[in-house]
Amino acid sequence: MRKTFAAVAATIVVALAACSGTETLSPAPTSDQQGGSTHGDTAIVSGPQPPPPPPVVASFALSGIVYGHEAGPDTSKVVLVPNVSITLVKVGDVTGDTLKPSVTVATTTTNTQGAYRIENLPPAYYRVDVAPPASSPFANGIGGIGPARETEVKLYISLGRKP
Repeated sequence: MRKTFAAVAATIVVALAACSGTETLSPAPTSDQQGGSTHGDTAIVSGPQPPPPPPVVASFALSGIVYGHEAGPDTSKVVLVPNVSITLVKVGDVTGDTLKPSVTVATTTTNTQGAYRIENLPPAYYRVDVAPPASSPFANGIGGIGPARETEVKLYISLGRKP
C-alpha cells in the first residue's frame, strides 16, 4: 500500500513540475479590435448586442383614462372619473436638464368616460398633475413621462380615495 501511495505521489509531483514552466499568464484580458477579448490563447467573444432604442419622436399625443378606486373591501373595484383636470408641466428637456422654472404646456379635462387626449407635444420630460373635481371622493394624483419614442403615448391614471 505504501509503495502504491509513493508511486502516485511521485507521479503527481512529476506532472506538476512538467506543467510549471517559466511562462507566465498575462495579468488581465486585453481587448481586440473585434469586440471580444483575449487572454493568452483563449478568445472571449461577446454575444450580439441589443439594438439601440428607437429615436425620440418630433411630436406625440398623450391620451388615457382616469380611474378612481371604489370604497369597500374590494380594493380592485374602480370607476371612471369624469371632469378631472389634467395639467401637463414640462420639467426637463430631452437631455434631462431640469427647467427652472417648469413650464405648463397643456391643460385638459376628462370626458364623461374619464378619457383625455393632448396632441402635438414636443419631446421632453413632463409631470402630469391630476385634480378631480372638489366634490369628488378621490384624491389628487401626480405622474410623469419621459421623451416619447412613439407618436401615441397612453397613460392610465388610478386615483386613490381622499383620507
